[in-house]
Amino acid sequence: MNHDIDFVDCNIVIIASTFNVNILNTVWLYKNKIFTEKELQGATCLPVIVEAQSDDFRLHIVPDRLQFSINTKYKNTKELLSSKIGRLVKLLPHTPFTAAGLNFTYHVTPSDKDIYKLTRSLFCNEQSKLFNDLEEENVRFGGYFSKDLLGTRFRLDAKPISIVMQNKKKEMLQLAYNFNISLNEEDDHNSVIGLFDKWDEAKRICQELTNKINSKD
Repeated sequence: MNHDIDFVDCNIVIIASTFNVNILNTVWLYKNKIFTEKELQGATCLPVIVEAQSDDFRLHIVPDRLQFSINTKYKNTKELLSSKIGRLVKLLPHTPFTAAGLNFTYHVTPSDKDIYKLTRSLFCNEQSKLFNDLEEENVRFGGYFSKDLLGTRFRLDAKPISIVMQNKKKEMLQLAYNFNISLNEEDDHNSVIGLFDKWDEAKRICQELTNKINSKD
């Protein structure tokens, strides 16, 4: 029986020395045709934070960080990123961006509810002395992996987590994928927008890696 795999979150994060949060109010966002009036209903605009959300996305900006989360069921994510965040960063040419990243998160629930067995099979090297005396069923395993991929630094942080749902604790494996680029003073908004073009391929890679958990090979 296959383990249950849920695609729970995807977003892009842009880090800057400082975002001028004061100008990023609803009037500016609407006037520059970044968001519609409907999308800005209920938005929060304060000197230190800007938040807006719709059925398709959630925007969160603080002075050093912009995060744009997309509904995992949304189909044309690249177009949404380009029309919203791409347009926004183009209008902030003097903002000192320092990093940007694509993020994808999956939750894997063991088919037999045995998180010990699943995480041990994936991450325990039986030949390593580090894993001596880790036989108890309350032991949990995880892993961290990184490599250069798609012109970014790719990272996977895999770890067991527990969530309380309806007064019951549910244990699962969380796979948090990140594709990160570092930026300097010579980089402009085009470097950030170029990362958007990698979205579909990055998502495909994450999906294929996650599906390997159910591979019979």
